[in-house]
Amino acid sequence: MKKKHKHPRGLCLCEYTPALSDEAAVQIHEFLQVMSASLLARYGGRIERYYAKKTRPNVKELEPWNYSDEPF
Repeated sequence: MKKKHKHPRGLCLCEYTPALSDEAAVQIHEFLQVMSASLLARYGGRIERYYAKKTRPNVKELEPWNYSDEPF
């Protein structure tokens, strides 16, 4: 069984790619912006729902005074 390769500093593909010309870097950047915008247009609602479920505050909407996480 193969072990997964672990990256001690995280995976940054920029470290492993050859140098790009200014024009190539701009073209890749613009492509990624278009792809990101398309992804958000199609799946933005799902992405927002996902993060909303993960970061729900512990506050009751109708009884905010019953907030259970005291600051002190």
